[in-house]
Amino acid sequence: MPSFPKQAANSLVTETSQYFVFFCRSVCSAILAKCLIINVLRLIIVILFFIAFLNITYTARHTWATLAYYLEVHPGIISEAMGHSSIKVTETYLKPFNIKKLDETNKSIIKYAREAYTKLNY
Repeated sequence: MPSFPKQAANSLVTETSQYFVFFCRSVCSAILAKCLIINVLRLIIVILFFIAFLNITYTARHTWATLAYYLEVHPGIISEAMGHSSIKVTETYLKPFNIKKLDETNKSIIKYAREAYTKLNY
């Protein structure tokens, strides 16, 4: 068994080794901080992509339902295709699109009223 020479405890710790320990600790904490920052940035990017994915799928579903509604597909079929629990859920999404139908109806009523008015005056 090798024996070490007897030295005082103070002589084992020198300025160089203390500096090396400090340097290693600061480098390790810098590497750890860098890894944490990179992981946080990755998480932010994943969250942003997930939000974008949800927005794209929502837009695609909404566009499909709107086009089906304009093609006069029954709301029950649209509701089933969208996977809604009831037709009422689908109708809440389709209510704003009744404006086009109202505009067409109003135009036809105004046209009829004008024709009737011109017939009465002449």
